[in-house]
Amino acid sequence: MLPHWLKLMKDELNVCIRPNSLILRRFKGLPGKTTCVDQQKIVLKKTMGQAEVESGYLAKVLKEALNVKRWQASTATIMVANHLVRYAVIPWNPEIKTADESQAYLNHYFISVYGEAVASWNKCQSSASYGQKSLASAMPQALLQTVHDVFSPMMISFESVQPYLMHVANQALQVIKKQNLQSACWLALIADGRVCLCLMIEGEWCWVKNVQQETDVIAQIAMLIQRERLMNNEIEKLIKKGRQLPMLVYWPDLPLNQRIHLPNHRVIRLASSKLFTTDPAENQIARLITP
Repeated sequence: MLPHWLKLMKDELNVCIRPNSLILRRFKGLPGKTTCVDQQKIVLKKTMGQAEVESGYLAKVLKEALNVKRWQASTATIMVANHLVRYAVIPWNPEIKTADESQAYLNHYFISVYGEAVASWNKCQSSASYGQKSLASAMPQALLQTVHDVFSPMMISFESVQPYLMHVANQALQVIKKQNLQSACWLALIADGRVCLCLMIEGEWCWVKNVQQETDVIAQIAMLIQRERLMNNEIEKLIKKGRQLPMLVYWPDLPLNQRIHLPNHRVIRLASSKLFTTDPAENQIARLITP
C-alpha cells in the first residue's frame, strides 16, 4: 500500500496557448506546494487564431507535444491568452430562476456585445453575490472540442480550460484582501498584444474591456478610463469624490526596474507568476472560472 502522502502527490501539466507559442510546464509535489520540474517553449509556425484552431493546427501541435513521455502527467490544465477570449460583465437579472435561463441570458448578452460571431462560443461566468454583476468569459467551442479530442485517448485527466484574466484576477483579489485596499480599484493586464482593463467596486465586477495593445500603453489605459467615465455614472461619482483608485497592474513583459506611472492612480504592480514564460519560479494561483 502506498503511503498516505504519496497518494496526495500531484503531477500536473500546464499548457499555455499564446499567439505565437505553447508553454508546457510540469509540476509535482503536494497540493499547494508543487514545484516546476520540467518546461518547454514550442514556437508556433502560425499565429494561433480561431482559424488555426478550426483547421486542426492546434490539435496537431498538441498531439505532437503530448506524445513525448516527459509531458504525460496525471492531470492537465490549459491556459488561454486573451487574444482567443472575450469578456463581459453580466448585469444582475432578478427574473432569472433556473440554470437554463441563466445560460440563455449569458448567450444573449454576449451576442448583444460581440455579435453573432460568438453565438456558438462556450460561455461561463463567475459566481456573484445576490444582486451583483458577474465576470464572464467566452472562448471558441472549437478550442474546447480540440482539447477534449486530444486528451480523451490519453491517460491524462483533463481538468479545465482557463482564460488568462481569471488567473490574474484571482491573484489581484488576494492582493486586495492582503493589503486591505479601498473598496474600488482597477485591474490592468497587459500581455500578448492585448490590454485588458477591469473595474472592481466592493468585490463586484463593474466593467471590463479587452482590446488590442497600442504603442503607448499608459496613454491607452488613460483614454479607456476617460472614455468610460463619460458613459459610466459609477466611475464618474468615484472620481468626483476625489478618490485616487488603486491600479493593480499585471505586465509580465515589462522590466522589474521600470516604473509604471499613471496620473491620479496609486499603481500596485502584481508579481508575475510566469505562467506565460519559461521561468520555473512560479506560484500556482487558485482557479476562478472553469468553463
